[in-house]
Amino acid sequence: MRLAVLSGKGGTGKTTVAVNLALSWTPHRQTTYVDYDVEEPNGFIFLHPQIKTTSTVFLPYPKINGACTLCGKCSAACQYHALAVVGGQVLVFPELCHGCGTCGIVCPEGAVEEVQRPLGQIDEGEREGLQCLQGVLKEGESLAGPVIRELRRHEKEQPSLVEEVIVADCPPGSSCSVIHSAERSDLALLVTEPTLFGLHDLKIAVRLMREMGLEFAVILNKDDGGPLIREYCTLEDITLIGSIPFDLEIAKIYSRGLNLIHEPKWADLFKSLSERIVTEVNQRRAGVDRA
Repeated sequence: MRLAVLSGKGGTGKTTVAVNLALSWTPHRQTTYVDYDVEEPNGFIFLHPQIKTTSTVFLPYPKINGACTLCGKCSAACQYHALAVVGGQVLVFPELCHGCGTCGIVCPEGAVEEVQRPLGQIDEGEREGLQCLQGVLKEGESLAGPVIRELRRHEKEQPSLVEEVIVADCPPGSSCSVIHSAERSDLALLVTEPTLFGLHDLKIAVRLMREMGLEFAVILNKDDGGPLIREYCTLEDITLIGSIPFDLEIAKIYSRGLNLIHEPKWADLFKSLSERIVTEVNQRRAGVDRA
């Protein structure tokens, strides 16, 4: 079972939900937590896993050798403007390069060589039976996609068991990074808050899930008992699978870098939520099988 935990905006409590759900399943199922928010990963701050391996993610970029005739075909073909013929030389801007290799294909002289530059890293660790993965984009870099793809490859290499649960903590928003992180999940959990901003961005996330054809449900965080999100879910026939109350105690626990699952009151809440999620996934699978 693969779960994608998403939010249309930052600050809704997405990581809080993902981390505590992962911890709630760990005693009973083989569970893997994967932090796909590579630009600002913070799940490990709460999990404190023992890091076992760290691998570097590289991206190729062009290096021009002496066979170059300054024809300019490489720079003309580069849609990212990572090359330019200026003053009798070809300038290369590695930070703009997406590693597509087009410049090497169009060069008639074979003057383009590929060299590697570090783009980020993948950390793998464990905490009391919970397998933990995170991607970290190198500071100053803007291309999250290659790190996310490599992180997805590491996720697929984890041992596959019948009772396995993968909790994918996706980036906020609705960008390509979110799509790559969430695709092929059994259920997407859209974490929102009962504000107009929360509703606005929830609508964007819902539209994205429908475009992707993903099954999804909503978790209402900081629930104040108001009707805003509930009325929207009823109107759009969206399952509101659970809620977390607006409570100062939660904020205090979170501010200390601790997990709600270790407090009995909130442990019961997340245990109940995790059971409802499993039931929901099984019911939706059964519905697809019958169809």
